[in-house]
Amino acid sequence: MKQKAKHMPEKVISIPRTLDLSSSLQFTVELAQLKDEKEICVDFKNVGLVEPFAMLIVSSELQRAAVRCQLNSFRCVNHEKMTYAAHMGFFKAFGYDYGKRPGEAPGGSRYLPVSIFNCDELRNQAVERGEAVGDVIEEKSKRLAAMLCGEDESDLHRTLAYSLREIMRNVVEHSEADQIGMCAQYWPTKNKVEVAIIDRGIGLRKTLSRNPHLGIESDKHALNYACMPAVSGKAFKGSRIRQKGHWANSGFGLYMTSRICRNGGNFFIASGDQGMMLTKAAEGKSYFPCSYEGTAVRLQIRTDQVGSLYDSLRLYKEDGFRIKAQYAEIVDINPSAASLMLSEDFDISTWDRIRAALGLKSS
Repeated sequence: MKQKAKHMPEKVISIPRTLDLSSSLQFTVELAQLKDEKEICVDFKNVGLVEPFAMLIVSSELQRAAVRCQLNSFRCVNHEKMTYAAHMGFFKAFGYDYGKRPGEAPGGSRYLPVSIFNCDELRNQAVERGEAVGDVIEEKSKRLAAMLCGEDESDLHRTLAYSLREIMRNVVEHSEADQIGMCAQYWPTKNKVEVAIIDRGIGLRKTLSRNPHLGIESDKHALNYACMPAVSGKAFKGSRIRQKGHWANSGFGLYMTSRICRNGGNFFIASGDQGMMLTKAAEGKSYFPCSYEGTAVRLQIRTDQVGSLYDSLRLYKEDGFRIKAQYAEIVDINPSAASLMLSEDFDISTWDRIRAALGLKSS
């Protein structure tokens, strides 16, 4: 006689009390371990603080877990008090019918709700208008920055627009993702802006592995390479790709954006099983375990530390070319060299250590 299949009990997932960067990354590791569950209950009983990055990545991974497990039942409890997250589109982003849809809230008034942008639509707009996709992304970035900071001719607006543009360009040009997810909040009384941008593309490790000069051995190595100036998975010595014009890929986007954020704030990027935080501190690099197929970026900018974007970019670009010149003779850049690289560490002693590790003469 054939036995009936055992009914598996409902799996209860408790959301962390504080949904910030570190707790949301740990939550992605826990969600990745879900395999055979068919009924899931997500409990928001103890949740207090919710940050934009956490909303974006947690909603993405809840939705992905539901699809991966092919759930028969998916419900939430104790979520009614989370009016901010509901207004921002958090719940409907992972398929639960509560609050507003992603992009439905009007934005402005110092926030951008959870929003989804289609990469093909951006490319099609560029074709229809006879422009480069970079032009379309720049226009959208300026509008989003104006919604967030409430102005369009300030140093803060220019800084936000530049940062949004560079991250979105990276997604469209490198990730092979279908969509870009975004969420942001500006707290004027705290002099702080947080912008979160994610994609479900191929990830940094696979993207940068196209460059034969990079000895990428792990996701951690890929994160370090991605934030080096003039390092790219498309533009490298011997590449057949020869982009022209002012949108030509130079491998400076993440490096420049990270420098902007680290002027009082911080820059975070995650892909695969690792996340990396960069700050301006002497030991300004730290790592976080995670599980994310794609790339997730969080920018935290101190608005009281924002000066002239033009002056900052000129300085950072000069630094970047100086750094590039230092490792120009090192055709194959190994992971140990990349791991040393923070902008404040780009001095002669650092390069002497790198050259010594590679058996090259000191400068």
